[in-house]
Amino acid sequence: VVITRFKGTGDAELGVFLVDLYCLGVKNATFGRFYAAEYPEKLQFLFGAEEAPVAMAPAEARALVEGAVAYAQRLGFAPHPDYQLGQRVFGGIDPKASTATFTYGKDGKPFYIQGPDDSPEFVQAVMDCLERQCGKGNFGYLAMAEEPS
Repeated sequence: VVITRFKGTGDAELGVFLVDLYCLGVKNATFGRFYAAEYPEKLQFLFGAEEAPVAMAPAEARALVEGAVAYAQRLGFAPHPDYQLGQRVFGGIDPKASTATFTYGKDGKPFYIQGPDDSPEFVQAVMDCLERQCGKGNFGYLAMAEEPS
């Protein structure tokens, strides 16, 4: 989720949140300032030439991100450490103004999908946390099989 605030000075602020709606909430976040004229270049960098961003009202974007964080926290997962910094872009956006509803989890349960940079230790920690919080068999997961030695 990318939220951009354009300032009257020609400057802009950008908050970027890698959101996992199924389990971990905000997996990565960043905040930056730039010249508003650089906006197309920033979007190109974030989404690439193949993928077009989907527009969303600011209130909906904030509600989506904060809902994912709340869901993950109930499961025992904190947002990425840079989430606090990224939240700076939320200033003045009221998530209660959103009429959208979002579904977290998959088929009514948490569902962890191992990311390409998730170490075996991280995967184990996630699985242990889910088992403690949800109970055995009350969550789903998709993890890479270990390579044979």
